[in-house]
Order: sequence, then structure tokens, then C-alpha cells
Amino acid sequence: MVMMLLLAVTSLAANTGVVVLLADGTLYTDCVHINDGGSAYDAFQQTTLDMTWQNFGFGYFLESVEGVASNADTGEYWSFWHINSAGTGFEAAMVGASDYEISTDDKVIGISYTAFDASFNPITEPPFSSYDSLCDNPIEVDSMKSYVDDDKDSIDEGDTIDVKPGSELLFVFKVENLDNDLELEDVEIEGIIEDIDDGDDLEEESDSTDINEDDKEEIELKFKIPLEVDEGKYDLIVTVTGERDIPYRQILEFKVDVDKESHEVIAIVPDSKELFCGRSFTFDVKTINIGKDDEEVTLKITNQELEIDVTRTFEVDETDSETKSMTIRVPSDTDGVFDLQTTVQYSDQREEYHTTLNVDCEQEDSGDEQLLYTTVTSETFEVMPDISQESETIKTNYKVTYIVLLVLANIVLLGLIIFLVIK
Repeated sequence: MVMMLLLAVTSLAANTGVVVLLADGTLYTDCVHINDGGSAYDAFQQTTLDMTWQNFGFGYFLESVEGVASNADTGEYWSFWHINSAGTGFEAAMVGASDYEISTDDKVIGISYTAFDASFNPITEPPFSSYDSLCDNPIEVDSMKSYVDDDKDSIDEGDTIDVKPGSELLFVFKVENLDNDLELEDVEIEGIIEDIDDGDDLEEESDSTDINEDDKEEIELKFKIPLEVDEGKYDLIVTVTGERDIPYRQILEFKVDVDKESHEVIAIVPDSKELFCGRSFTFDVKTINIGKDDEEVTLKITNQELEIDVTRTFEVDETDSETKSMTIRVPSDTDGVFDLQTTVQYSDQREEYHTTLNVDCEQEDSGDEQLLYTTVTSETFEVMPDISQESETIKTNYKVTYIVLLVLANIVLLGLIIFLVIK
């Protein structure tokens, strides 16, 4: 069953090719721009053709084109067509235009004045013209390169880019303005890696630039692959946009393939911390399992000069993280710069990280701890300072007090005896 030309408004926008086969056999072609919230109906309204529409509340019915109306006596009506999935020709619309979304700049829609066969299929199809022949797009991506953690590769549309959790992904697109007369303005690139960020899209966009007529510019687009990400392939949609007399765009599609090592755990620690003598500070370590397997992790934090030696062992599941927070006291007589070493051990791997501790014994402490970054803490451990010397001092003081009290007791007792003898 073929639906008549009932067009309802959609909320899409794109440059659209239009082909209309008029009743007298004349062929009309055009390229129109639909503003935000536009539809196929709006696209036909942008043409120079004289069209009469009737609004039934749920859509628009095309009654006439250039003065030629539908004819129930002869069974001829105006029929709506759209580009097929292969992009090689027209197919009769099986749904209303409100269900046929024009969301990219590669769509062609058509109209023909035609009779219908016994199965209610339109007989006369409008001649097909490709989108490129109808809509002259001045944007062309001349070449593309990808850099994955500085590993360079030339790529083509449809290629798969291999990455790891935490990879720095850089694209360099050489964009050409094919127009010989007009500048292409506000050219920028937007990229979307779908569902890669814990089910959310990862979106980035480039800086905007103008490209002179018949010239080229390189435009960069950067992504940071999340550390906590599932292994697998993700769709990457790249959209290049620019403006001349009307907006133009070109859409490119790629795959991003996240591959993991069997065992790989990384830690995030501060680069440095500003501390005061005799004060405690909080030291956070976030461990992230970016490998395929669950891991038992041993975390060791050490500095011999500050007598810091902390060890913690815990589990970190695949694609998960664990944050440990330790409260460590700086000795009161320690001043200078110290290296705090964090060692992460798992499976048969061992990784080291270093934090510079700048300890100041001269500046007055405001009482507020100075942290270089904030992180969610899951557990708190306290490392107490060495109290052996303090304990010895307490023991010595106790002995002196005991002797003094013993002497005083003897004097009192002697005095009491003398008093009794004299009496």
C-alpha cells in the first residue's frame, strides 16, 4: 500500500536535493536549506514552484503543483518519493514524510504526477539525480591522519582506530574549500564517540577557522579515551561544518576499538604537596584496573627519612577503581624536600610513582591542610609517629617523682617518731 503525499512537520534540518516531475513532463531540480525544526514540507516550500497544500491537522496533502490538481476521475495524484538506502535511485514513500527523517546532507526527495496500478503503487517515477549533482558542497576533507599516543597513521573514512584505556587520540583533518570565489567561514569539526564513557557519548569539537577560496586548512580534533571503559568497538561520528551563502556539512564515520592488556593497573597520585612540620597531611592514591582481569593490588607508600612505611592490600575488579586515603604526620624537626614513593604491585607487575613533599618548618601554619587536588576517599588509615623517645621521657619523669615522694614520706615518718619519743 502506498501513501499519498501527506507531509507532517518534523524537527530536523539539512540541505536537501529536490526533484519534481511536473504534469507536462518538465523536470524541476533544486537544493534547499531547511532551518531547525524544518521538514520535507518546508523543503518543498523553499522551492520556487507554485504549490497548494491542505492541512488536515495530522499532515499536509498536496493538492496542486503549478496549477495542476489531483484528478480523481483519471486516478492521477501527486506522489511523494525519497532516495533509496543505496543512494542510487528513488523509491515510493511507504510512510508519511513525518516518519522519514532528513537528518543528513545526502537526502534527495521527489514528487511526480502519476496514476497508480492495481496494487496502489505509483507508476510514474521522477528521474533520479544524486545529491552531489543537486547540492554543490564546497567542503571536502582532502586527507586524514590519526595519532594514538603519538603513533601516527593515515586513515580513510570507515577505518577502525585501535586505542587503549587512557589513550590520547588526535585527528588531523585537511579541509579544502572547493569554491573558487567565496571564503568558507566558521569551519569546525565535531566528533562523537558513542556510548564509550560509561554508556554516555564522548563529545569534542575543534577550534573554528575560515578557509579562503580554493585553499586548505588543517584542523585538529582531540579525544581522551576514558580509563574506566569496556573493551570493544564504538562508533565515531565526525561532522565537518562551514558556511558560505548557506550552511554546509560533511559527515564521516569511523570505529574506535578499545583493546586491553590482560593485566594492567595504574595509579593516580599528586605530583607534589606543600606541608608543614609537625602537621598531618592526607595522601590519596586512586588505583584503576584498566586490564581484562580482576586484580589483587598491594599498595606501598614509603620515605625512609620521614619514617613513612605504609602497606595496603585490596581487590580491584576489571573496569573498576579503588581510592585509598592515608593520614600521615610529618615530624616536627624535619625541613626540606622529600620524595614519597608509591609502589603498586599486581600479578607479576610492579609500577612506581613519585610525589615531591615540600616541608616548611619556618612558615606559620594556618591550620588548614593544602591539597593540590580533591578526590573521593573510600577508606582512611592513620600512620602514627615514632613515640619511643617520648615514652622513655615519661618513664624517667615517673622515676624522679617516685623518689621525691619516697623521701618526703621518710621525713614525715621520722618527724612522727621524734614527736612520740619526746612526748
